[in-house]
This record gives sequence, structure tokens and C-alpha cells, in this order.
Amino acid sequence: MSYLITQIFILMLVAGLLGLLLGWYLTRISTADAQVALLASLRNKEADARELRAELDALATAKSSCDSERRLLSDELAGLRARQDAAIEVANSEALEALQAELDQCRALLAAASAAQPAAEEGTQVQGVQDSDDLEADDLQVIKGIGPKIAAKLERLGIRRFEHIAGWTPEDIERVNEKLRFKGRIEREKWIPQARALVTARKA
Repeated sequence: MSYLITQIFILMLVAGLLGLLLGWYLTRISTADAQVALLASLRNKEADARELRAELDALATAKSSCDSERRLLSDELAGLRARQDAAIEVANSEALEALQAELDQCRALLAAASAAQPAAEEGTQVQGVQDSDDLEADDLQVIKGIGPKIAAKLERLGIRRFEHIAGWTPEDIERVNEKLRFKGRIEREKWIPQARALVTARKA
């Protein structure tokens, strides 16, 4: 009986040892597989890291190139703006000088015209009027419708006596109207009949 118990105990001990060995072996195999898997994953991660580092280097190079190009474009734009401002300033200066020259020319022409107008008016004689500087001038304001200003203008035209107005032709009337810048006033106010009546009264 004791022999049988001993044999059972030995068998159980051997079975336990075999279980331990088997568990150890299986554990070792599992650990090795895990290590292999971990090594493979590590290699993959390292490859991914190398790719990312290469991409990062490429991006850094592209960024540096873009920064350099941006600086070049900024400098070129600043130069273009400076040249544009200078060109605008020169154009404005030239335009201002041209306008000033035109203004001076207009002023000179206006001054010349203003200076020449009295002389032209003084030298303008109505056709058909004879020079009568040797005769005393009549008071043309006696004629109704002729005031001081009109009398002065008529005198500048060489019209100083009643005989001048009495002898006007239609052409003379038209020219005097144009010079005095009024239309129809001579006929409407009957300057010629009044002048003729004054001449007749003086001769009588």
C-alpha cells in the first residue's frame, strides 16, 4: 500500500515538473514572439520617424526658399514703389510747371489785349465820319439815351459832334452797335433824328 502511494506521489511530482517545464517553455516562446513583434514595430516606427524627419527637412528647406523669395519680392516691390513715387512726383512737377507756363502765357496775352484794346478803340473810326479835331466837341449827352459812359466810348471812336451822328449810314449804325455792345438802341432812342435836329438848330 505504501509502495502504491509512493508511486502516485512520484508520478504527481513528475507531472508537476513537466507542467512547470511546459509553462516555462510556452512562456519563453510567447515572450520571444512578443519581442519579435516589438522589434518589428520598433523598426517600423524608426522607418516612419526617418520619413517624417526627411519630410521635415524638405519642409524646412522649402520654408527657407520661400522666405528668401519673399524677401527678394519685398525688396523688388519697395524699389518699384520708390520708382513709382519718384515718377509721379516728376510728372506732377512737370504738369505743374506746364500749367504755370500756360497761366503766365494767358496772363501775358490778357495784359497785352487789355493794353491794346484802348488803343484799338481810340484808333477806330466809323466809316463816313470825317476828322474834326479842329472843331469843338459837342456835348453828346444832350441826345436822349446817351449818358456819360456812352459819350466817353463814342469819343474814343472819334464821334465828338452832332454832325457825326446825323450822318451815320446803316453800316455805321451796325458798327457802332457792335462796338458799344447794344443792339437797336440807336434806332429805338432815335439818336440820328435828334442829332439832325440839333445840327439844324445850330445852323439856324
